[in-house]
Amino acid sequence: IDFARLRAEITMEQVLDCLGFEPVTCRGDQLHGPCPIHRSSWPRSRTFSVNLGNRRYRCHKCHSHGNQLELWGAVNHLPIYEASLDLCRALGHPIPWIIRPRSNPNKRRGTGT
Repeated sequence: IDFARLRAEITMEQVLDCLGFEPVTCRGDQLHGPCPIHRSSWPRSRTFSVNLGNRRYRCHKCHSHGNQLELWGAVNHLPIYEASLDLCRALGHPIPWIIRPRSNPNKRRGTGT
């Protein structure tokens, strides 16, 4: 999977929407609310902070932090590879595979051709 391309194509807002996150406060690109990872019991909690501009999150209680793919993985208890596949399926987003060119078996080595 081309993780860099996936992080560029899927926004933090899309992930938060899929998770049903509702912020308590919003200041510009900064959102605060209850943590979807450890499931804050108080709905007005502000321990979870998201910066939409740089696509990063941090929970000041459970100390989880990262990008949108890592957030999806943390909430769903999945490693990054499986989390990326699962998130693509949830959003109906095509999986950006890394395609490496195949070597040509007919090409002769050392001939300069």
